[in-house]
Amino acid sequence: MNWIHRGAGPAALVALGSLLAGPLAGQEPAGAPPVLEAVPLPPEGTPIVYVNTQAILPVAPGADSAGAAFQQLSVEFEGELDAFAAEIDSLITAYQQQQSLLDPAGRQQKEQEIRDKQQEAATRQQELNVELDRRRAALLEPIVVRVNEVIEEIRAERGYSIVLDVAAGVVAADTSLDITTSVLERLGVDLAALSATPGS
Repeated sequence: MNWIHRGAGPAALVALGSLLAGPLAGQEPAGAPPVLEAVPLPPEGTPIVYVNTQAILPVAPGADSAGAAFQQLSVEFEGELDAFAAEIDSLITAYQQQQSLLDPAGRQQKEQEIRDKQQEAATRQQELNVELDRRRAALLEPIVVRVNEVIEEIRAERGYSIVLDVAAGVVAADTSLDITTSVLERLGVDLAALSATPGS
């Protein structure tokens, strides 16, 4: 598991780093339970509690605008790659039409042009993938930071020693130790409205 260490003394351990890989990509969070109503916080001083960041990040303040910005960027990048594909198709079509009229040297030249353009497109696609990952992380960072702050606030106030993130992989847990709805409430999320949302 990847952990982000929060605070000194009793460690509040929150696994949020792994969520940079996809919450803004329009994917449904796998295994995220619906959040319907507030659950009482575990007793003060409970050594270990947990949170489900996959249920929090998609509805946290700022997630909608970040998701929209990411989607717009994805469309722009896809358009650039589509232009490459159209150019390659055009080169191939022209080559097929002219092939019988070209001498061996001419055919080799046209084939090399196609290979060069394909390589250029593949290189650009790799660059765009890296940039997309970078921009996703940048869009998600302030949301993750705020969620981490709220989790740490609750941990410190209630004297919890460790906060685990079930999104990072927990086989089973006592639901009375779940602080997810308390984090959502402190973030200002309307639980009633959230539970009324189709698919929640």
